[in-house]
Amino acid sequence: MLGTLRVAMIAPLFLLPPAFLPVSTPSAKPDPSAFEVQMLAEVNQLRQSGCRCGDKHYPPVPALTWDARLAKAAKMHAADMSASNRMSHTGSNGSTMGQRARKAGYIWSMVGENVAWGYSDIPSVVDGWKNSPGHCSNMMTKGYVHLGAARSGTYWVQDFGAPR
Repeated sequence: MLGTLRVAMIAPLFLLPPAFLPVSTPSAKPDPSAFEVQMLAEVNQLRQSGCRCGDKHYPPVPALTWDARLAKAAKMHAADMSASNRMSHTGSNGSTMGQRARKAGYIWSMVGENVAWGYSDIPSVVDGWKNSPGHCSNMMTKGYVHLGAARSGTYWVQDFGAPR
């Protein structure tokens, strides 16, 4: 049913990278696509306003910036979910969000992921995540500074991160 939020995991993922990995550096910034601009605007509007995620109130937090590496990780995962016709935080090859981010070149200290299925546009999927406490918490976590997101068919992925 379109518009129904289907979740596999609702808690933020907090993972620590191995100490031997190099420090993350910002990626090159090509002109943003309409998708990037709209997704970032929707999430940052929520962050700027503050909101209630279930029983927890989040005050306004700083805006996120788009990260092409996290977007690459999100795109790989959205395409994988679409190809395998299943929604999960675990890739069909067993990969985790942290592994996908690292493979895309994002060296992180903290990462989190939202996935969804069945939404037709950015405002509706962001609203669906806002109405799910764990997903909402990911969008409102102050420690995240970067966002990358993607869509493949009706599969959606948001990847959040803070670099190492």
